[in-house]
Amino acid sequence: MTRDLRRLHRIAEAQAVERLRALQPDQRSSQRIGQRALRLAERVRAAPPSPLSAESFLRSYGLTTPEGVALMCVAEALLRIPDAETADALIRDKLASGNWSAASAADWALMLTGTLAKWHDAEERGFPTTVKRLIARLGEPVVRGAVRQAMRILAGQFVLAETIEDAVKRGNERRPYRFSFDMLGEAARTAEDAERYFVVYRNAVLKVAAPDAVSIKLSALHPRFEEAKRERVFAELLPRVRALAKLAQDRGVGVTLDAEESERLELTLDLFEALSGEFRVGLAVQAYQKRALAVCEWLASFNRKISVRLVKGAYWDGEVKRAQQLGMPDYPVFTRKAATDISYVACAKVLLRAPTIFPAFATHNCRTVATILELAGEDEFEFQKLFGMGDALYDALLAETSAVKRRATCRIYAPVGGFTDLLPYLVRRLLENGANTSFVHQIADPDVPVEALVADPVTALPEPYRPDARIPLPRDLYPDRKNSLGLDLADQQVLQRLSRRTAADGPLAPVEDTTPQELDFSLARAADAFENWSQAPAEKRAELLERGADRLEARTEELVSLIVREGGRTYNDAVAEVREAADFCRYYALQAMKQFGRQTLPGPAGERNELRLHGRGVFACISPWNFPLAIFTGQVAAALAAGNTVIAKPAEQTPRIGLRALEVLYEAGIPPDAACCVVGPGESIGAALVADPRISGVAFTGSVETARLINQSLAKRDGPIVPLIAETGGVNAMIVDASALPEQVVDDVVVSAFQSAGQRCSAQRILFVDEGCAPRVVQLLAGALAELKVGDPVEPDTDIGPMIDTAARDTLLSHISKLRKSARLIGEAPAPTEGNYIAPIAFQLPLEALPRTEVFGPVLHVCTYRRQELEQVLQWMRDTGYGLTLGIHSRIQSFVDEVVAAARVGNIYVNRSMIGAVVGVQPFGGEGLSGTGPKAGGPNYLLRFVTERTLTVNTAAVGGVTELLASRAE
Repeated sequence: MTRDLRRLHRIAEAQAVERLRALQPDQRSSQRIGQRALRLAERVRAAPPSPLSAESFLRSYGLTTPEGVALMCVAEALLRIPDAETADALIRDKLASGNWSAASAADWALMLTGTLAKWHDAEERGFPTTVKRLIARLGEPVVRGAVRQAMRILAGQFVLAETIEDAVKRGNERRPYRFSFDMLGEAARTAEDAERYFVVYRNAVLKVAAPDAVSIKLSALHPRFEEAKRERVFAELLPRVRALAKLAQDRGVGVTLDAEESERLELTLDLFEALSGEFRVGLAVQAYQKRALAVCEWLASFNRKISVRLVKGAYWDGEVKRAQQLGMPDYPVFTRKAATDISYVACAKVLLRAPTIFPAFATHNCRTVATILELAGEDEFEFQKLFGMGDALYDALLAETSAVKRRATCRIYAPVGGFTDLLPYLVRRLLENGANTSFVHQIADPDVPVEALVADPVTALPEPYRPDARIPLPRDLYPDRKNSLGLDLADQQVLQRLSRRTAADGPLAPVEDTTPQELDFSLARAADAFENWSQAPAEKRAELLERGADRLEARTEELVSLIVREGGRTYNDAVAEVREAADFCRYYALQAMKQFGRQTLPGPAGERNELRLHGRGVFACISPWNFPLAIFTGQVAAALAAGNTVIAKPAEQTPRIGLRALEVLYEAGIPPDAACCVVGPGESIGAALVADPRISGVAFTGSVETARLINQSLAKRDGPIVPLIAETGGVNAMIVDASALPEQVVDDVVVSAFQSAGQRCSAQRILFVDEGCAPRVVQLLAGALAELKVGDPVEPDTDIGPMIDTAARDTLLSHISKLRKSARLIGEAPAPTEGNYIAPIAFQLPLEALPRTEVFGPVLHVCTYRRQELEQVLQWMRDTGYGLTLGIHSRIQSFVDEVVAAARVGNIYVNRSMIGAVVGVQPFGGEGLSGTGPKAGGPNYLLRFVTERTLTVNTAAVGGVTELLASRAE
């Protein structure tokens, strides 16, 4: 694949759009396209939709309304919930709420007693009341069965058949349509999943005959289909796809590689290039990606026959969110729908001109259909539609073209599989086509003029072009500060550059411990510097910290290399550390600007009352080895922003990172006397530091035991009582109920429990999983563990690095040895036999055997529970005394509310991973044994670093209060 394709991944949107404009139809062609599109749209709107079609669904239930969301939640979860109690809870939670209108309720049917019965009572105007009466009258088991049957009816509108044999039979009954069969299922999590999908695809190819085809999702055929695993993907996945392609070619059956997330595009294209040299395989291209045109031009340069399916794209919202989360410089997709539309047209023009390409145009948009017909002339191509959507459009099109010389050809992209496999697909398709800007949604809305629906998308583009202001660039995500910049670790060149840099930087230079004399000198320097630094305007301190954030980002690759070599972190972890450090600097700079101004307080006339914040003095900032840059920098930045000077002590295992961080801040203008670094063991240097009377406060992150020792040392000191800001660990659990999606649960558990080798204070230690879904969760977890690579973090494909030192490894080995004798092993990852490595591992234990203290490493303790035992589980968590992080996986809001109300935890995460708190977004810190607060990266953190002073001035002139007298005079 060419380097230009990689470069265009994050190209500025306006630049990308300008090139697309030049490839749009001229004015006369646009007028002919508009006229044809208008005729088609009028016929589509006039055609009555099928009662349970996508169009009918979207007419009744907007996906931005509570009712639409409720139905989507039911459709996504109900058919796979294993137990009746949870299913009933879901029904009560989702369907007995909302503001259902009689009209919309009348369009939604339940299968009751063998007949379709409307959820509509002529005597009742409020739908929630009707649902509650229905449940009360018939009982939840009957309603549950009815809802399940209704979901199956809906599913039947989007799935051609449950088996490939039936799908082929039904396809033959729907000629002249051709079919591309999509074997339902999401990405593989385990080797077992991948093998199962391979068998399904192979069977499909064997059953299908030309002119029908099979679509293949590469991530379903390999559990680690990602750029960092490139070598493994080519060794393991390519032979599988090659076998399917050969079988298809021998049988004359078409095979198309489906499009997935943009971060997988380069890997997909390289696999396609390798395959297309031997077999005639097809490829799907997403027009919403900025590099779609370049991809089409690259494909057009192939000197061999290929087929290309052009789609607009199904992951747009996820692409935007991920770019924001990763701090990318720009989005891989267009932010405006009209830009995607003109991208589609430009790509279509390139594909139609290429003599070696047979193009297929997937669309439900009348304007797009008319445009393709105009551009194609006599060129060969076909249209494609989703099964269950766009029927009225293509029925009208086939009827129109049957009367002329050339009849349009259309292929149906048809899902095949069980209803439970349908759910993720169904949700994605309905969300995609239910968006307010989608043609399927708008054609169903009689309030939208047909003329507006078929207008030329070029006319909707602003002049000059600018991205949608409602979707700021990732850098501008926050209204009052910059978002930190990340590195694109899905870019092969970035990974190679980091790997070369880390290898070239070589061994770590030795660092000498600070002597008692040097510690005393540093304390004296910091104490002397306090007055000048604290008197500096908050704006000046903020400016220097913001400059420090810029300097940290400018040295990202250098710092990543150092974190990997000294801290044993992977590239993913190391990049996140640099970003968090920069975020801390900018966030605390912003808070200083907000909080350190003069605050006027109310009072009686003739008096002025002011509140001001001031630094306390010299702060000792003691940071851990597991976040050697982020927490170190965060503590220092907070203390400096508040007007204190700092003695910073990095962990003895990672002193070089702390030293380098301060050097970068010095380069930004922070005075060296305002922030000094001392190095050495906690027992000597750390103890002497907190005991020194010149220390006016301590910020500490580490173990509970060390926090207690610091607290005792401070209590023994003579003089003022000084604050201790402590953030310690936790016995962090995730609670999963039976409505949760097992695949998502396991994805989040692997990240929460094992990323950073479990060496995070926020890391998950315990998984409580409802026994109803436990078998599937445990099976997936065991398979996912086997896919992890434990090894040297210098290697880009490493998932899990080493323990920080031998002592940490030995402590964990002892704990694991005991568990092997007393608990049931669920699964573990392979690990090197030499070095400080611990294989991520999971055991199943009863509640009474779970650890009540922190196990600091990649060891997960799994406990199953029954729904009626939830209170016992919650009480167990409270009894540990820890309260740092908690995860909840559930689709039932009442369950989430119950757990949240009972929890005594600082950070709770619902339906996502439990780690990776973002500065200013998820302020981090616990309670009880997990910390003192306030939360780091939150609006109250700086207040613990300051002292407050009030100033009261009598402003009354001798003999009177001037403002009162002036008021009276008026």
